[in-house]
Amino acid sequence: MKEPNEIQLPHLLLVHPDLKDDPVQKQGEIGFITAAILNTDEFYVGFDDHQVGFYGADALLTFKEPGDIYDFLHENALTLSVDDFKDLKNIALLLDHGTEKHIRTAMELVKKNGNIQDAVTIGLDRFLGIDQTRGLKR
Repeated sequence: MKEPNEIQLPHLLLVHPDLKDDPVQKQGEIGFITAAILNTDEFYVGFDDHQVGFYGADALLTFKEPGDIYDFLHENALTLSVDDFKDLKNIALLLDHGTEKHIRTAMELVKKNGNIQDAVTIGLDRFLGIDQTRGLKR
């Protein structure tokens, strides 16, 4: 049972592809949170190659809610390319399943198709409601 102050962190994240000065050079890579200190905006992110990077929440992307993605699809169906539409629909369906395997597959689709990144992801800072004016910039 969750405590009242407990926050559910996403299982998998994408390091923002446009991140400058990433000491472990993981821009655009999929990772997972190994430790987090929310009040100082510090996130340690592990990667499949066993490296760990240190990031602020604004450097990390997580998924929007599947309903938001379906809404985007509905509103933009006529202007999206066939490939983008298909990837967006597949991501929403994968997120509906919600298993870690499905979420990773969805994240791989975002990694391969940068055109859809803004439609399906949100900064971890916005997801968690972290005020970046008091957090550390990286």
